[in-house]
Amino acid sequence: MTKTTALWTLTLLVSLSAGAAAAEVASRSTRSVGLTPVSHMQAPPQAAKQPQWKSREEYDAFNAMMTEKDPNKKISLAEAFLQKYSNSDFKSGAHLTEMQAYFQLGKSDQAIEAGKKVLEADPDNLDALAFLSYVFPFVFKADDPDATSKLSRADSDAHHGLDVLQKLQKPANVTDEQFSQYVKPKRAVFNGAVGFVALQRKDYPNAITALRAAVDDNPADVYTFYRLGLAYMYSTPPDYDHAVWYISRAVALAQAAKNPAGDDIDKFLKRAYINYHGNDQGLADIVTQAAGAVNPPEGFKVAPMEVPKPTGNANVDGFNTMTFPLKLGGEKAQKQWDTLKGQQIGLGGFVDSVEKGPDANTYLVRIDILEQSKAQAGTYDVELKDTTQPNVKNLSPGDPVRFKGTITAYTATPSLVLTIEGTIDPDAIPDQPKVKPKPKPPVHRPTHKPATTN
Repeated sequence: MTKTTALWTLTLLVSLSAGAAAAEVASRSTRSVGLTPVSHMQAPPQAAKQPQWKSREEYDAFNAMMTEKDPNKKISLAEAFLQKYSNSDFKSGAHLTEMQAYFQLGKSDQAIEAGKKVLEADPDNLDALAFLSYVFPFVFKADDPDATSKLSRADSDAHHGLDVLQKLQKPANVTDEQFSQYVKPKRAVFNGAVGFVALQRKDYPNAITALRAAVDDNPADVYTFYRLGLAYMYSTPPDYDHAVWYISRAVALAQAAKNPAGDDIDKFLKRAYINYHGNDQGLADIVTQAAGAVNPPEGFKVAPMEVPKPTGNANVDGFNTMTFPLKLGGEKAQKQWDTLKGQQIGLGGFVDSVEKGPDANTYLVRIDILEQSKAQAGTYDVELKDTTQPNVKNLSPGDPVRFKGTITAYTATPSLVLTIEGTIDPDAIPDQPKVKPKPKPPVHRPTHKPATTN
């Protein structure tokens, strides 16, 4: 697993939950984090040239569309309005109605397209800018051929939204508190999108700046705190103190809101914390503290693990000696990696899992070496890229193996994984997959009634 691949996988761990469509995630997350529904995103009135109705029929058609409750019928009425009154001053309003209705139906792709049409007619429309900026992290895919251009578009929309908000004048009939309640959620969404784009570009300093601004305006958003924690964790060198705190707050907020994404964030946090601290002691207390405070208290520190002591197991001790400096980050990690990269290695361990590789007829064998990795399913120390041994698919979790190969990459978070291109000792590879024993039929024992006495 390359560092880039690991970053993307972990960044989207929340945004695209396993087995959930992007539209469902976006819709669910809107409810769980308490963002203002799109249908209520009405900008305060501004001093500008007012649109004009060209006929009574146009007004009636628009009004019928706006008052319709059924989202499918609302879309049909909007399409009919746009077709009949293609030059209407209220064209952007019809597209906005479509955007809201599609989102209500969970059709995020159509909602996004409608939002873009709103901006074609009204480039400063804050409702459409906010919606597109909010939903983007939930639908973006790093392997999309147009990923670069989509990131640029999202960054442009979010920055433009911030500019429009900055120029927005408070109407005379709106209180300061009401105006702030309108501005802050949108500003948080725009800064959150800017931070997300920077995170994908591995521009961690700018990601941190934007995401911190987002949490200042919305201190209850699970995903923004999670992404802020990631930005600190993947910085060079990693800032584990802020990373652990902000991801802990994401966990606490998700638990309080019963957000299903919380389980995945919690698993990620535990792996990262144990990888750096050595065990999970103290983590529950940090999550409890983070539930009540946006930022860590002054002097907050996550103590790094002590240098591993010799265990007497040459295999484990050799792996610890080799990889421990990589966990520290910074100059020490770079010097150690310069020494290790391209070196031949031979070790033993236990199979964690076997998965198909990215190319045909290849497999990835994940191997546990350390006790803490063996104790956690899905956490492993080595990922062996195998291209020559098809029978490795017959290996099962827990099988002892020896392997050798060339060290090609590593990732340090959430747990350290060494990538090796090599092979498994053929003696450890079964010719056939293990046959699962058939379950034994249940034993039916006769029931004895207690004797009765007269």
